[in-house]
Amino acid sequence: MGKGLIIEKPEAQKRGQRVAQGLLTVGFWCLFLSLLRPLLALFGWFIGIRLFTHEMIEKDGGRLLFETLRNYGLVVLMMALILRTWAWYNHRRFAGKDKRRTTMAPVSLEEIARYHNVDPTALAMWRQDRSLYVRHSEEGRVLEVQSAEPPPWKPCVRSVSLARESCTEACEKSDGRAGSPPCAL
Repeated sequence: MGKGLIIEKPEAQKRGQRVAQGLLTVGFWCLFLSLLRPLLALFGWFIGIRLFTHEMIEKDGGRLLFETLRNYGLVVLMMALILRTWAWYNHRRFAGKDKRRTTMAPVSLEEIARYHNVDPTALAMWRQDRSLYVRHSEEGRVLEVQSAEPPPWKPCVRSVSLARESCTEACEKSDGRAGSPPCAL
């Protein structure tokens, strides 16, 4: 696997997007801290700041604190109920089934080669490669396949002909050796 699954390219963002994202982040942090204001006042009171008396007693902050905690609790309860309902629905729908979707019957290498009009031996070799470049026609037909990494054989060119002839015949035409992989003609 690559270095990481998260793509980080801040330079790909426009300046306006970065500024908007920063302002949005600061705004939400301010909103979050304003919701924590009663708790911050309580903490301040514990360390000796007299603000607690003003916030909690004079402004009836205790009642606001308990209302806020009750509202948070209701939101958490609703989220838990929604997730539990979704899990129950999925369990009822998919319980006892091996897979959520039915799988297709396996397709043989010869069927794939026949469908794409390519040589089955060449297709078998392509499937062993880790990375390929495939060029297609306007109609979607495979025109040329190249290995992204140099192949282990030297005399052959990296591209493979898609002629419907055997790999042995293709290589005998290109470099005269039988049994070599197919080469560009």
